Amino acid sequence: MAPSSTIPGRAGTVAQDLGAALLCVLVFWLPLDPPAQAETVLIAILVVGLLVRSWSPLPAFVLVAAATLAGAAAGMADDPFLAAAWTLYPVALRWGGRRFLPSIPVVLGVVIGLLMVTGPAGAEAVVRYAMMSLLALTAAWVLGAQVRRGRQAAEQATRAEKERAVAEERLRVVREVHDVVSHSLGTIAITSGVALHVGGDAEAMRGKLARIESASRRALDELRGVLRAVRDGGEGAERHPRLGVPDIPELVERSRQAGLPIAFTMTDVTGVPPAVGLAAYRIVQEALTNVARHAPGAHCRVSVSGAGGTVRVEIDDDGPRTAPTGGHPPGYGLIGLRERVELLGGSCTAGPRPGGGFTVRAAIPLEAADA
Repeated sequence: MAPSSTIPGRAGTVAQDLGAALLCVLVFWLPLDPPAQAETVLIAILVVGLLVRSWSPLPAFVLVAAATLAGAAAGMADDPFLAAAWTLYPVALRWGGRRFLPSIPVVLGVVIGLLMVTGPAGAEAVVRYAMMSLLALTAAWVLGAQVRRGRQAAEQATRAEKERAVAEERLRVVREVHDVVSHSLGTIAITSGVALHVGGDAEAMRGKLARIESASRRALDELRGVLRAVRDGGEGAERHPRLGVPDIPELVERSRQAGLPIAFTMTDVTGVPPAVGLAAYRIVQEALTNVARHAPGAHCRVSVSGAGGTVRVEIDDDGPRTAPTGGHPPGYGLIGLRERVELLGGSCTAGPRPGGGFTVRAAIPLEAADA
């Protein structure tokens, strides 16, 4: 059974086709002599073709065109193929293409030849009638083909937009998972390394193990939050607020407890939008993870400021950077940070300092992020 929502549209189309059929019959057929039996049959064929136009466009066009041609050849009607043009439009809408356009003049040339041979009127009237028919049919075909191309372009644009949204969502999830797992595992690795040198101090060992457990649980909670937000959409994000600027001091303190000496300052960060706050948090998280991984023991300075309508995040360290070992390629953390910041209309740079060490800087305008 057809959906109930399509019934009003189908009824409206049938009403339009019935109106076109009545208008065509009244204007082009009935004003002539009283209808004979043959004329009645042709009118019936024409009306049936117009009424089935919505269901079977091509058979409808064949019926209407044949009835119109027979009526014109027998002198029963002077319809310049307007009814046929009405049925040709859905044909072009469904199958229209430029490669079919040359066939229209060929068909009309055959029609002109038949009318000039069988038609009762003179050659001038026949040519005029054929040209009007050619104009009507060509206009219907071109209009239908153009509408078809427009719909196809709109469908392609919609499909491309959906694919782009899926790709962006995939990259967003990859960035979130990378940031969570990389930082948490880095913290666990550092704490475990320190615990190996604790020796027989059971109390210190318990403290290190407690921090490892805390980091593991926190990583699992953040991963669940990311996956829940992806699964539930906006509702999941609202029920489980994302990390932001207010969480940066706790992040810095955990890194200190893991063994990183950090000087930390944060000013003018009230009213920061959630997306900007999350980006700032991830920037600090990734930078501290890289310091712990590639420059263990280095002194680090973290600065977060929201003055001037721009959130600025700077992380500097004074330690040498160690290259990745074991044949592993460099990670994608900094690439993900740049993508995250650029999506918010900001900029992010990272690289070695002239005097030694490494710097990560990011600036995110609040107005662009709101937009």
